[in-house]
Amino acid sequence: MYLKALEIYGFKSFPDRTRLNFKGGLTAVVGPNGSGKSNISDALRWVLGEQSTKTLRGARMEDVIFGGTQLRKAMGFAQVTLYIDNLDRSMPMDLDEVSITRKLYRSGESEYKINDQNVRLKDIVELFMDTGLGRDGYSMIGQGKIAEIVSAKSANRREIFEEAAGISKFRYRKNEAERKLVAAQENLLRLKDILVELEGRVEPLRVQAEKAARFVQYAAERRTLELSIWTAQLEQTRGLLRVQEDKVAAAQANHAEVEEELAEVECAAEEAFAQISQCTVEIDGLRSAIRALEEQAAESQSQIAVYENDIFHNNGLMDRISQEISEQDSTGKGIEQQIAQKQEELTGLEAEMEQTREELDKLAGQHSELSDRERQAAQETENRRLTLAAVTMSLSEAKVAAVTSQSARNETQNRIELLRQSQAEKEQKRKDLTVELSDCRELIESIQENLQGLENTAGGLRIKRSGRETKRQELERELRAVEQKAGEKQQKARLLESLEQNMEGFAGSVKYIIGQQKRGAIQGVHSAVSKLIEVDAAYTTAVETALGGALQNIVVDNDEVAKRAIGMLKESRSGRATFLPISTIRGNRLNENGLQQQRGFVAIASDLVRCKREYRAIVENLLGRIVVAEDLNDAVAIARTFHNRFRVVTLDGQLVNVGGSMTGGSVAKSAGLLSRQPEIDRLRADAQAILQSGEAMRGKLKSLVEESSALEAQLLAVESEIKAANEDSIRYQSEQKRIELALRDLDQNQEDAQTQLTQLERRLAALEQEIGGAAERVESLQAEQQAAEAAIREQAARQEQVQAERATLATQRSGLEMELVAQTKDIEAARASIGEMDARREGQSQRISQYQAQIAELQAQNTQITEQIEALRRANGAFAEQAAQAQQQIAELQQKRQGCEQHSTEVRAREREIMARREQLARDLARVEEKKFSLQADYDAIIARMWDEYELTRSEAQAEAQPVEDMPKAQRELSEVKGRIKALGSVNLEAIDEYEQVSQRYKFLKAQIEDVENSREQLGQIIHDLTAQMREMFTSSFQQINRHFGQIFTELFGGGKGELSLTDEGDVLESGIEIHVQPPGKLIKNLASLSGGEQAFVAIAIYFAILKVRPAPFCLLDEIEAALDDVNVTKYAQYLRRLSNRTQFVIITHRRGTMEEADMLYGVTMQEEGVSKLLELSVSELESKLGMTGGKQDGGQ
Repeated sequence: MYLKALEIYGFKSFPDRTRLNFKGGLTAVVGPNGSGKSNISDALRWVLGEQSTKTLRGARMEDVIFGGTQLRKAMGFAQVTLYIDNLDRSMPMDLDEVSITRKLYRSGESEYKINDQNVRLKDIVELFMDTGLGRDGYSMIGQGKIAEIVSAKSANRREIFEEAAGISKFRYRKNEAERKLVAAQENLLRLKDILVELEGRVEPLRVQAEKAARFVQYAAERRTLELSIWTAQLEQTRGLLRVQEDKVAAAQANHAEVEEELAEVECAAEEAFAQISQCTVEIDGLRSAIRALEEQAAESQSQIAVYENDIFHNNGLMDRISQEISEQDSTGKGIEQQIAQKQEELTGLEAEMEQTREELDKLAGQHSELSDRERQAAQETENRRLTLAAVTMSLSEAKVAAVTSQSARNETQNRIELLRQSQAEKEQKRKDLTVELSDCRELIESIQENLQGLENTAGGLRIKRSGRETKRQELERELRAVEQKAGEKQQKARLLESLEQNMEGFAGSVKYIIGQQKRGAIQGVHSAVSKLIEVDAAYTTAVETALGGALQNIVVDNDEVAKRAIGMLKESRSGRATFLPISTIRGNRLNENGLQQQRGFVAIASDLVRCKREYRAIVENLLGRIVVAEDLNDAVAIARTFHNRFRVVTLDGQLVNVGGSMTGGSVAKSAGLLSRQPEIDRLRADAQAILQSGEAMRGKLKSLVEESSALEAQLLAVESEIKAANEDSIRYQSEQKRIELALRDLDQNQEDAQTQLTQLERRLAALEQEIGGAAERVESLQAEQQAAEAAIREQAARQEQVQAERATLATQRSGLEMELVAQTKDIEAARASIGEMDARREGQSQRISQYQAQIAELQAQNTQITEQIEALRRANGAFAEQAAQAQQQIAELQQKRQGCEQHSTEVRAREREIMARREQLARDLARVEEKKFSLQADYDAIIARMWDEYELTRSEAQAEAQPVEDMPKAQRELSEVKGRIKALGSVNLEAIDEYEQVSQRYKFLKAQIEDVENSREQLGQIIHDLTAQMREMFTSSFQQINRHFGQIFTELFGGGKGELSLTDEGDVLESGIEIHVQPPGKLIKNLASLSGGEQAFVAIAIYFAILKVRPAPFCLLDEIEAALDDVNVTKYAQYLRRLSNRTQFVIITHRRGTMEEADMLYGVTMQEEGVSKLLELSVSELESKLGMTGGKQDGGQ
């Protein structure tokens, strides 16, 4: 187990989500003071359950939430998550990674989570108990804990030793057992009180039970009458419903016949449309070919014209080139004469320029010598001026310092005298307040000890009472909800079963044939279509709408079976039905190109249905030409795209018919012929599971009620005692706070005054020295100033003489340089003129050659172009022949298409006629179905009332009902029974059961008292065993820690002796712990005589010894080496390196020696005021920032 990462969000100075990833070894967190690095330590303590705001360096717990800055708003919550690697399963969880999260809102609400599951703070504390981790463990050590272990009383040092010994969890269990023992004793008294109370309840319950019995008798009479009346009404409604179902079946059969006729016409129309489309495509292809041939011929003719124009242009160009060659020959001869004249002029100019250069070189040497002398003089003058300025500045500063020091000395002497007088007065006042505070504390301590015991008792009782009450209320709510939910599901299941058994919703003819098949009167009948197919819930409405009346079609083996069934319907006058012979029916499936790519397309309806293989042809016949779409808009779009040649149904039951008519509106929720049986099975299973959970809840509820009563009585007595103790405590605490505040203010004033006095005395001595030194410095600087001024005047005169000589020589040199420039320009002009004429002569020769080559190239082009013109003229003749053949084919195809269009018109006319008939039949079917649904609603309302009142199905109600011969008389009798029930008034129906339960509860309480007494004896034995085990574990661990402490102390201090001892070896579980140390060369009587650094080193040695005996998985050290010097910091860091093999360390530090041993560095900065940022640094980056040159061998800070 090791710490993988820490994620901070909104905690203190970290408003942004910040994640620190850790590895094994040493990780250091560094940063300047005030940057927020210790907030990382606080975050780790907080997420592990720390509740002390003082430990978290705040006044209230809400202070840990980011409070905002000038640029950022305050946040509403703080959240810290700790990620721990658990591959070794050190934690009792079967997970490779465990995350601990704590979240606090400004409202005060808190959340604790383990792996994103809400838990209690107690769960987190117990998870880390005896691991060294947790809020009270030794894995998080700060400067305060280092000082505390040395300065604390011997009895207060036990905490970390108990954690290291691994007995924290045992002590926690022992305390729990002791609390349970006290609770058991108090519960025993309460149980006996309850027993006495039960004896006074028997007689009143008997009277209530007799009254309840009469009520039950009258209620039974009312039940019989109501069920009889309702059953008679059901039979009347059922007869009317049978008549209407026959009408619906007849309308459905007529509608199905028209649908089949329409399907045949649609196939013929589709075939004609396909032939027309094929002819159109071929005609369009031929016309495109003709256009392409014409375009190619036009392009060839255009190209011929271009080629002829090119030949004409080439001939004219050759004439112009021949004339240009003649002109270039005559121009070349004149250029040769001009080049010879310019060569003679250039030779004379070069001789004159050579003479001027010799004179200029002579003057340049003289000028260079004078320039060097001038520069030396100027540099010397500037140096002397700088010296004078520095001396003058120092002189002014020295004079100001002397005056300032004298004024400060006088002021300091006055302040020292005033402070000494004030110190004497405050010391006397402090002695008087100390005596008062001691008396007040003794009284408060006595009161607090008593109050703490009472509060612990009351707190435990409140928690128990609140927990029991909350659980009771929750269980009651849950039990009511469970019973209600189970009842609803059972009611619905029984209602659906009744409908299924009676084939409600089916036509009378269908029921008759299925009934005959079940009785064996006819063979070869399978069932209605709705019974033979299965559909997912999402598609049930769509498939039911698509099938419509076909859901009640009856599937049979062959035609003969269908004939026998029709004959039976005629003989019995049971109505009409549609039969689907398996041997005859063939599938009919859509095969439209591009259908599946349409927007909103779901599937062909037949693909959504599951059935046996023998029924697949029937399903394809009924649904194979129906498309299912997402919604009505998509359905209309699909139908329009394919010219309304097939039906489209939506998932919510809207229908677009062939030809474009639409059927839609609300869909009855209670139809459910397809989904009725699956729904029954699901409801029964759900209800059974719910009822089983309800039985367990009743047992828990009974126990909770008894426990709550016992806890309430105990709490009232304890709260009365707490109130009296609190009043005394508040009075004395107010007095203590007043005295402590006065003492704290007095101590702070004295400490501040002493600090000021020491500083002022040191300041006075320093000022005396400064005054003497300042006077001597003023005299010395004045002499330096006078000497510097004289030297500057002498050097200025020499510099002026050199400048005059240099000016005369510069004038002469300037004249010669101007003359040289003019000569140079003349020579360059002559040379340029000669070069230009040479270039012109060469250019003429090249142009003549180019002209001759162009003439030859143009002649070759004319020959090639003539050949291309002839080839293009031959191609144009072939294009004309191909276009004529294509025109002949187009005429033949147009004649064929005209015949197909005439046939299509005839088929469409017939299709419209059939669709009109179908629409009329659909309206007739809707009308009779609406009347049927109205009767069914009346029937269902009576069924529902039976269930609402008595939770009975129709068949169950019929079993209880009596025949009603006179309906008005039965209704009068029902009214009389209701009057007798009303006359009884309020009735406690539970009195009968409660009367029986009282005697049973008396026996139960007797047995419970015996169980509590046995439990009390068991708890006593558990406490004894835990105490013995804790004593053995603590003794063994303490001896090992003591041995390692002696070794580590000697190693860290370079000698000496360290030892730990118990103040009371007879009681190791309550004994204090003493620390005895003797550094090399010192005799120490108590720890207070050690220096701050030595005390810190002693405490560090103890923590190192604990980690040797019981290594923590990871450890956070917050600047615990702050009091050590550089040499000891290096020892401390090197020892950490040795321990890092078994323990992962996260170190908050600003000491260089610790940083150098780190494997990983995080830097905390505050670039934005009030907002901490995290930087991950390598060791080399940190060395660069801090200027480290010696690596880990450099021990300086």
